[in-house]
Amino acid sequence: MLTFVQNWFGPKPNPIGVDFGSDGLRLAQVQFTGGEWRLTAAAMADVPSSVRHDPAKRLNFFVETTRDLLAQGTFKGRQAVLGLPAASMFIQHLRLAKMDEEETRKALPWEARGKLPIDPNHAVLRHIVAGEVYQDQEPKNEIILMAAGRELVNQLLAMATRARLDVVGMNVEPKAVIDCFGRIYRRKNDENTTNCFVDIGAAASRAIITRGADILFARNIPVGGDHFTRAVAAAMKLNFEDAKLLRIKLCAANPSLDELREKQSIRPGGAGEAQAPGAESPDNSFALLGAGMAAGGAKGQAATKPEGERRQDLEMSAAPADGQAVEVEAACREPLAKLIDELNLCRRYYEATFPDRPVDRLIFIGGEARQRGLCQTIARELGLAAQVGDPMVRMGRVSDVGIETGIDRRQPQPNWAVALGLSMGPLANDEASVVKAVAAKGDDAGA
Repeated sequence: MLTFVQNWFGPKPNPIGVDFGSDGLRLAQVQFTGGEWRLTAAAMADVPSSVRHDPAKRLNFFVETTRDLLAQGTFKGRQAVLGLPAASMFIQHLRLAKMDEEETRKALPWEARGKLPIDPNHAVLRHIVAGEVYQDQEPKNEIILMAAGRELVNQLLAMATRARLDVVGMNVEPKAVIDCFGRIYRRKNDENTTNCFVDIGAAASRAIITRGADILFARNIPVGGDHFTRAVAAAMKLNFEDAKLLRIKLCAANPSLDELREKQSIRPGGAGEAQAPGAESPDNSFALLGAGMAAGGAKGQAATKPEGERRQDLEMSAAPADGQAVEVEAACREPLAKLIDELNLCRRYYEATFPDRPVDRLIFIGGEARQRGLCQTIARELGLAAQVGDPMVRMGRVSDVGIETGIDRRQPQPNWAVALGLSMGPLANDEASVVKAVAAKGDDAGA
């Protein structure tokens, strides 16, 4: 009886965050209680290779697997917020004359025509005003436009209903990431820090540049874990699945020499060392990466090097001693160089647009962020301090969620950022970025 009364009057759990990525389905539910966030339920499943590239099979997999995960987990209720799959979302930067919110919303379909790979009139559109810029000596708004096909949105909502989810909204990945980490970076100096989130997924990557709770830049980059795996498969004469397993095995192997040197050199609060914002103790799960910026303006130096010289530096980066690891690293150099080039282009565009707010640090998230050597090389080439983003770092340690859910609290969990951010909900109740479930009925919710 007492338990029933406690549950009745206890804090209401947040909706379930549903992150359906290219290679994984993750469900997470959090609750704010006792002055801290607490993970109350989580479950995950890998997307089989046989269904990854078949839209109909993917949707059926979503329905059947979501039902199973809900039955296995300790989820409370069936209310859910869906994440719009990043692989199905298009991002475009636009510069529009300064207008009010309603006028901007009406102008976007016309301005986006010919700049998106889909017809804006058959898409769900969401936008963020990144800030004011001057073009041709006129003030304009820098707009980040995010679009997804309306048919896809309707299909996802229909499949969620079949999976017995009560969808209360959908959110785009950049906003979910900020909603998650915006509750982690809460110190005053974090408000004045410009972060570049590098979300390296399976099919592609995303660059999201933020300051405080504001998104200032976002872009999809067509390089992801699959590209590294295919490069390894081709170089080592393996099939795709074996190459993927090899990369996972090497990722979980003993730390490289670079990592051992980092552990010796990182002394939070030590003399002559700048402690990263948010780092509190030696066991902080944010896993500070040794980006190695030289004093006296080395920041951004790598971005100005000729492409050939940067590629040569990449080839000379420290290689692990293990023979297979050397082969894998060599195979990944070409797609990694492409990713670094694209990130440099993103940084140049952003810093040309907002020159008074340069990028301060990189935060790696997504499944490929567990490939520590890959992240170290990117940070080194961009000349920026970097961290592996762990959304669990300030989440209550008391939890009913065990390692069988796919979450190991002993290690950073960069691939859970989106699911947790979806469950946490928009910062400051910012509902403007949430795609309402009524989109299934053909209402674009004001887009």
